[in-house]
Amino acid sequence: MVSSQPRQVVRTVLREALDSQLGGEVVVKSSTLSGRIFVVARKVAWVAITGPGATNFASVLVQERQVSREDLEQVVAECRKSGGNFCEMLVSWGLLPWDSVRELLRRHLTSQLEALLSLRDAQALFVPQHRTYSSQLTFNLEELAPPVSSPPTPNQLLEERVNMANVKQSLEESLKIDGAFAACLVDSKSGMSLGSIGGSATFNVDAAAAGNTEVVRAKLKTMNALGMKDRIEDILITLGEQYHVIRPLSTKEGLFLYLALHRANANLAMARFKLADIEKALSL
Repeated sequence: MVSSQPRQVVRTVLREALDSQLGGEVVVKSSTLSGRIFVVARKVAWVAITGPGATNFASVLVQERQVSREDLEQVVAECRKSGGNFCEMLVSWGLLPWDSVRELLRRHLTSQLEALLSLRDAQALFVPQHRTYSSQLTFNLEELAPPVSSPPTPNQLLEERVNMANVKQSLEESLKIDGAFAACLVDSKSGMSLGSIGGSATFNVDAAAAGNTEVVRAKLKTMNALGMKDRIEDILITLGEQYHVIRPLSTKEGLFLYLALHRANANLAMARFKLADIEKALSL
C-alpha cells in the first residue's frame, strides 16, 4: 500500500526548522535523492538536491537563455573572489532585473523542494545552526509549496493502491515487448522515476530516466520556440545496439514512459505500437 504519511516527514521537519528562531538546515535522505534545505530568519533561503535529475540554478539560467555561459562564469568567479551573493551579483551587473531573478529563483527552489517533499521513503533531520545570509531573496514556505490538503479518505487510498498496481502492470507488459530489457514511468519535471523494471548492472534505469528527461525538455522547448502547437507522440533514439523509446502520456501531462530494447531482438514498429496501447491503458 502507498500511504501519504511518509510524504509528510520532510514537511514536518521543515516546519520545525521554520519555527526555530535560530534557523539552520534540514538534511533529507532517501534511496534515490538527498538534499538540504537552508532556513534563515524563518524563511527558506536555498534548496539543493543531489541525485538523478538534480540541476543547479546556474544551469537553469543557461538552459532558459536568461544569461550567457560566458557571463555566468564571470559572475561565479567574482562571487568566489569577493564572497558576494550570486543572485544579487546578477542584478548589480545588469544581467537580469531584480523581479526576474526572484521569480526564476522561486520557480527553481519550488521544483527542488517539490522533489524532496514527494519522496516516499525520506528521512529528515533538522540541524539548528545560526546562519547569516546577505541576500533578501528568501521565501515563505507557502510561496514554494502549497499547504497539504486534508488526509486522504479510505476511498482515495484505495484508488491510489489501484493506480500503483496499474503502473506496475503496465511496466510488466512493457517488458514483454520483444527485445525490451528496461522500462520506467518518469516525471519530466523532477527527473524522478515513479516506477521501473528491468535494467542491469551496466544499465541503471533510474539514471537513464533522469537523463532522458532532458531530451523531453529540450524537444518541448524547441517546439515552443518554433511556435508549434502540437504534442510529442514519441521520441526514438537509435544506438548501435539499442533502441530507446520515449512516449509522453496523453492523459497525464509531465509524465512519460521510457522503454529500452535490444536492436537485435526488437521489431521497432511493433514495439511502438504496443507501447502506445500500454500508454492508453495506463490509469493515473
